[in-house]
Amino acid sequence: MAIRTCPACARPLGSNADCLSCREAAASELAREAKDITPETIPEHASAARRFLRRPPWYARRAPGAFRAKLRLLWMVLRDYANGSYRKVPWKSLAALAAAVAYVLSPVDLVPDLLFPIGFADDAVLLAMTWGLVKRELRDYCAWKGLSPAHFGL
Repeated sequence: MAIRTCPACARPLGSNADCLSCREAAASELAREAKDITPETIPEHASAARRFLRRPPWYARRAPGAFRAKLRLLWMVLRDYANGSYRKVPWKSLAALAAAVAYVLSPVDLVPDLLFPIGFADDAVLLAMTWGLVKRELRDYCAWKGLSPAHFGL
């Protein structure tokens, strides 16, 4: 799969957080990923995130620790929602979290993850956008769970 270049900034499409076109491309990809998110599929997405975090593929092992820590927090929220122990997160936020996890776990996206290090740029932009969208809910979850929000960059 060829890397598509952003016409505005000339970087790989979806990899530049400062470029409006890249942010829009990442957001539209997130919306495509979110179409199949339902309450019934949340456990499946949580399970996929757990498998990914336990044994990441070779290309994901080089990702920065902060990136993996954020993904781990998203997995914990999805897991606790799926098993019914934490239901205080709004559906809109939960759908955004699940879609972000599905996108990050997918090796084929706007910029394939196999193309290290630029392959993680679109994932990082999307994760940052989702992080900003649900930051308050993640802080509430950390307080409920007894975790330090600073560990996850909150």
